[in-house]
Amino acid sequence: MVDPGPLRYAVIEVTNRCNLRCAHCASSSGRARDDELSLAEIVGLLDELAELGGEEVTIIGGEALLRPDWLDICGAVVDHGMRLVLVTNGLPLVGNEAALTALRDIGPHIIGISIDGATPESYQALRGVDRLDDVVGLCHRLVSDGHPRVNAITTFCHANLDQLDGFVALLDGTSINWQFQIASRGGERFDASQFLSVSDYGRLAEAMRDLFVEKGDTLRLCPMDDFGYFPLDPALRFLHETWAGCIAGVELVGIRSNGDVLGCLSLADDFVEANLRQRSLGEIWRAPESFANLRHKEGSLTGHCARCPHGPQCQAGCSAMAYSATGSLGCNPYCIRYLETQQILGAVAGTGSGGASCS
Repeated sequence: MVDPGPLRYAVIEVTNRCNLRCAHCASSSGRARDDELSLAEIVGLLDELAELGGEEVTIIGGEALLRPDWLDICGAVVDHGMRLVLVTNGLPLVGNEAALTALRDIGPHIIGISIDGATPESYQALRGVDRLDDVVGLCHRLVSDGHPRVNAITTFCHANLDQLDGFVALLDGTSINWQFQIASRGGERFDASQFLSVSDYGRLAEAMRDLFVEKGDTLRLCPMDDFGYFPLDPALRFLHETWAGCIAGVELVGIRSNGDVLGCLSLADDFVEANLRQRSLGEIWRAPESFANLRHKEGSLTGHCARCPHGPQCQAGCSAMAYSATGSLGCNPYCIRYLETQQILGAVAGTGSGGASCS
């Protein structure tokens, strides 16, 4: 056995059951998995996480709140001395005073509510229900209940890329954080037409850059790890200035509700390392062969990532986005610095772009 360092973060899917059927879902949520982990197994898992250095546990689904013992699971995270992050579509909480009171007593570090449409029509198109007003109202209620960080989580895809003004209108001047991320490929139901192209990503980056400059004092922007890296633009230079590579399999694990262990739940089936019912989490974490492709990415860099001066440190950014884009972990065109460089090279050459990236 080797000591890979502390396992600081875990994302636990407590059930794959979901009350929605979102077109951009990358996890095939809907029906519960066969033989999902019991409450006793999850508590045992939390014991191991705490012993391995766990600091923060994110509880997700499916829809986590459809599991009858979700409050017990959330309470157990806090009882183990770890920060609790709860991600939900929010619908089971709307009008549920008992659950809201219990949640306030537990005191999550962050509550994330998925809001992917900025209008009732777009929310319904993506999530299948007309409940935008309910979930926005829930966010405000959670803030008024004293929760320290309430995040509206927007996953960008083709269907909502042109709705930035609408999201700003919903969230500007409020105490709600706007957490934004990019839809990655995955799952049986994921609509491939919703996956953003590299040029789409560039448009989003430019728009977000303007929001950081114009609305930085009133709009609480929280980009996730698929938005970076090492930008040349001074207005965005704060993004990942200390980025030291994707933490999947390095400081983070994702655990499916059937006990499958991956470096990150956004990764595909190919990245399942083992199952908790066959091997303990500690054994999986410490085994020298575990997460080898994630822990040693520096040897697999290709294309512009291999040529980038930040390549050895960045290691192709978010592993899930690199794999979604190229089928490998070693090159990631969803990178602001790369797009800026392409624009500069294109301007010099008079072509408007700098050419291919990952060959």
